[in-house]
Amino acid sequence: MVARSKDLTPAIRERICELHSIGWGYKRIHTRYPAIPLSTIRYTVKKESERREGVSKPRSGRPKKLTEADKDRLLNAIHGDPKITAEDMLTEVNHKVKYRSIQRLLNAENMRKWRCSWRPFLKEEHALKRLQWAHRYRHFTPNDWARVFWSDECTVERGIGVRREWTFIRPKDQPREGQCQGLPHRGKQVKQMFWAAFSGAIRRTGLIPLFGDPNAERTGVTSLVIEDLYRRILPILVINQDSIFQHDNAPTHTAYVVRDALAEMQIEVMEWPPHSPELNPIENLWALLKAKIYELRPDLLHMGNNDTTKEILVATAQQAWDELELRHLKHLSETMPHRVEAIIESQGWYTPY
Repeated sequence: MVARSKDLTPAIRERICELHSIGWGYKRIHTRYPAIPLSTIRYTVKKESERREGVSKPRSGRPKKLTEADKDRLLNAIHGDPKITAEDMLTEVNHKVKYRSIQRLLNAENMRKWRCSWRPFLKEEHALKRLQWAHRYRHFTPNDWARVFWSDECTVERGIGVRREWTFIRPKDQPREGQCQGLPHRGKQVKQMFWAAFSGAIRRTGLIPLFGDPNAERTGVTSLVIEDLYRRILPILVINQDSIFQHDNAPTHTAYVVRDALAEMQIEVMEWPPHSPELNPIENLWALLKAKIYELRPDLLHMGNNDTTKEILVATAQQAWDELELRHLKHLSETMPHRVEAIIESQGWYTPY
């Protein structure tokens, strides 16, 4: 179905008819208004007697089921509760129409429903600490932020982080055209936890695999593993006395053995607010890393779930990390003033990051 072209304004219609009444031909009028098709100019003059002050007669056809009052009530309900359900919207208009009609109305109003973003659950005390942190570091300049080494752990699991592909082929034609995207394997897959750090001064560690403590009850990554990692890496990494080290509030980082090691190495540690992963720019690098892995080795998705695949996954992840462009490090560091202001603007609550 071809969309109806936009109507001329009453003023333009009156001007066209006025020019025609003083002897201008259709083609001459078209030279004055080249954006208006010649056929439209003819039709406008022909239908002039059926208009009143340049306004067209109401279109024929079945009257609309939703009145202006229905529309206003529906839009007010949406503004009052942005998470309103389809059933509740139908109730607002007394089920006069199907939901598809409501969708068309919302499209005309340029309103779209979005999937809610996942965020850590925040309480009042969390928001207050986040706000205090933002005010403490609000004075930092880009040079100050470049002194900070951002660190974190990340688990890379086969199939997780693959970017969705897009095609101009319609879904129903994609199988025939070979344009479908294969789903990653389901169930438990080979995976590996890594640790890394970077600074806006365009410095970074390698991507370091983390292995569990065999002496721990659950043989997972413990504070002793983190302490050993920090003692090996940080003296080499943080060679500038002005450098600041950041890590989150995970129990493996806040354990006494880790805190004592950092104090012994005289490393300044940034105070970090609770439940604030979106403030750590290294989170953005993890997303780039996972996408890069499958750019380098798309065949990983179809390998067997075994030790050999895990070795390839680890090696590819380290290669992908090394190949991430250095400009990302500087750019992410430079976003920190904006993240701080976003925290202050939201009074410590959720931010767009």
